[in-house]
This record gives sequence, C-alpha cells and structure tokens, in this order.
Amino acid sequence: MYVNGIGFRAIERLTRVNHNTVINWVRETARKLPDAPEHLEIPKVAQVDELETFAGKKNKICIWTAVNNRLPGILAWTIADRSAKTFAKLWNRIKCWKCYFYVTDGYPVYPCFIDDFDQIIKKTVLHKCGMN
Repeated sequence: MYVNGIGFRAIERLTRVNHNTVINWVRETARKLPDAPEHLEIPKVAQVDELETFAGKKNKICIWTAVNNRLPGILAWTIADRSAKTFAKLWNRIKCWKCYFYVTDGYPVYPCFIDDFDQIIKKTVLHKCGMN
C-alpha cells in the first residue's frame, strides 16, 4: 500500500495496524531489497519519481524510485528529503544504466542531472525551485 502512495496513517486506518508498526515493516522490507537490479532487469526507458509522505506527524520524508514500467518492482530507491542532494544519491546508482530515456514528472531537480535529450516529462509539476 505504501509503494502505491497510501500514507502510513491511512494504512493504519485500513489495516487497523499502528502506523509505527507499518513504518517498521517498510524499513525492514527496504533493508532486504538489493542495492542494484539484475543486469537483465535494467530498462531501456526508466521511470523516475518521488513520493513525499509523513513518518509520524511532523517527520516529512521522500522516497525516490526508479522503475521499469514494463516490469513490476522498484529497481533503485533512496529515502530522505525532496532535495537535489537526495536525488543525487539515486542518480549515482542509475546513471550507469545508460537508459535511452528517463521519464519524470517535470520536478525541477531532474534537469540538474538528466540531459534534456534524455528526459521525457510525463506531467508538469508547478514548483519554482526543486532545491527545497
């Protein structure tokens, strides 16, 4: 549910499991994920996205993901804030894939890392600065 964009409190309401338990489940699952995909899973077109949510009432976190939209699962990810510094961690993992294109939502951080010719913007996000 979390990977599909449902917040921890909403998951708590749906499952009747305390949100702190859900957060711990997400963290434990994240520790088990491999650092890099198998060579055959590396996509020709990668979809890169960020999801911002709260862990607790005031702890805002962002999970950045890279996926192959033709296959299930997350190929690479990082969790922290929604800054360029955090995306740089993910970019350093995926830039070696040398995908033909990276599909993004137009968040202003992406052009700092992805060449214009390599980025396809699927939707436009109305942010003036991606360095928040």
